[in-house]
Amino acid sequence: MDLFTNPYIANNFSLIAGIVLTAFIIAFLLTPLMGKLALKIGALDLPARLRTKGERGIATRIHEYVYPKLGGLAVVSAILITLFLNRDFVTVGKGVILGIIIIAITGFLDDKFELNSKLQLLGQLLAAAIVVASGISITSINFLDIQLHFDWFSTIIRFAGFTYNFIFPADILTILWIVGLINVVNWVGGVDALNGSVTSIALVTLLLINLANGNIVLAALIGIHLGATLGVLPFNYPPGKIMYGSIGDYINGFLLAVFAILGSTKWTASLIILAMPIIDGILVVYMRFKSNPELIKTPLKILQISDKNHLHHRLLDAGYSKKTVTLIETAMMVVVCTIALIFSNLRTDVLAFILGIAFIFVSFAVVFVLKKRGKRRSKADEILDEMHASENPEKEIVIKTVYDDEKDDEKFIY
Repeated sequence: MDLFTNPYIANNFSLIAGIVLTAFIIAFLLTPLMGKLALKIGALDLPARLRTKGERGIATRIHEYVYPKLGGLAVVSAILITLFLNRDFVTVGKGVILGIIIIAITGFLDDKFELNSKLQLLGQLLAAAIVVASGISITSINFLDIQLHFDWFSTIIRFAGFTYNFIFPADILTILWIVGLINVVNWVGGVDALNGSVTSIALVTLLLINLANGNIVLAALIGIHLGATLGVLPFNYPPGKIMYGSIGDYINGFLLAVFAILGSTKWTASLIILAMPIIDGILVVYMRFKSNPELIKTPLKILQISDKNHLHHRLLDAGYSKKTVTLIETAMMVVVCTIALIFSNLRTDVLAFILGIAFIFVSFAVVFVLKKRGKRRSKADEILDEMHASENPEKEIVIKTVYDDEKDDEKFIY
């Protein structure tokens, strides 16, 4: 059956579009208020020049002005309000709702106080554990037409009137999946509008797939998240006026992980859709272990490291502007998600997986080549500057890098 002539999509498109629009309007209206709140309480992201040496995140800061956070609070608020307005239609487990609230609290505290990595991880683990305790677990997956089962052993745990059916290793795998995706999606947000764009494209793809499969309630839930994310995006487009912040980045990864669990009878499509942030995250982890061999003994310290091994950093090092980096990674995401859509209803999901992963690896290879070429160009320019200085000793030479789309950056005033 053709995905784009599917009767479920035709019959329910207006309903889902209305829900997306509702969440979008709420988030769009709330975002300026969250910007004012961020300025009032000091939930601000400082540029590297205003940070102390050795401070967390100083190496990855690429903006030049004080940047309000809490855009993600508009996303979470829009999600919860839209859920309440559509509570008779959109049903969602209490575990997911509570997980959203815990993620929002953790993200808010990080946006305000810049929590250490252990406290951030604790909040993420708690949210994931609550989702698992509510009965959401990866007991089996169909990957490349191979059925894998993870319900090897189960036992009932009763505590203070609460009954929980522990499934091994499914529940542990689920927690790792949720926490892992929270962090890799969080790492995507190093450039204005990038996290929101990548997340929105993934959500559109998941929405269409679940709508085509007749999972209307889950499609509506995905639509609420999509509308809320898009509502903040105009304020985050470079030059950004407000960041999604940890709240937004965490909630995007958290809900994408939950949607993949709830909606996938076949995980091939889900892994294609999320391939770019996952592969980027794996590459960053590998580079950090390679540069810091001591992490083998203390792996949790990997979250404390701030470096420039992410894909967007490599593109910036290759000489691209922030806007161009956002467009490049968005285009990559569009191609990968298109592949997932084309093959989502066909038996050729193996081919789809191979094409998607191949495209990602080719793209990463091109980026590495461009970065090296950019370094060689910079070195050549430096040599020419030195030669020119020797010929004109009285002329002062000032070397300054300015991206073309940042020359007229203005700080937004709420």
